[in-house]
Amino acid sequence: MSIAAVRPHTDAVVVLLAAAGVLVGRGKVPAGGGWASNPGTSTFTGYAVLYPFGGTDEATSLAQTHASLDFPFQLTCVGATQDQAAGVMDAARAALIGVTPAVVGRTAYPVYPVPLSRPITRDDAVAPPVHYGTLQFHFRSDPA
Repeated sequence: MSIAAVRPHTDAVVVLLAAAGVLVGRGKVPAGGGWASNPGTSTFTGYAVLYPFGGTDEATSLAQTHASLDFPFQLTCVGATQDQAAGVMDAARAALIGVTPAVVGRTAYPVYPVPLSRPITRDDAVAPPVHYGTLQFHFRSDPA
């Protein structure tokens, strides 16, 4: 039985974002993201944090179960201002929507957005506040 690994799918998303100039971290703030030095008085570099879901394995036939993977993932886009967070979101959307990721050993299909109804929000729990925008996407892959 073949089961698709999540990590190569995550790697493929990171490659697409990085190629488009989107600074991205895997579950954490990426190196170079956020405040350059003193929060609030230094430059803030916007970034995205990638959170992959575990994916859903699907059977392609009775003989080859769990070979296909539906891979949803979330990006949390962060900026010092609402406009900066929106800019990171725009860059991420442009880098991903309709683009086919190169997943090692797999045949992937284009990324499409998952509709979400969440506004860009200001986080006042940190000082100075930052803004977060959330995007969700999905793509599928099959064995090559």
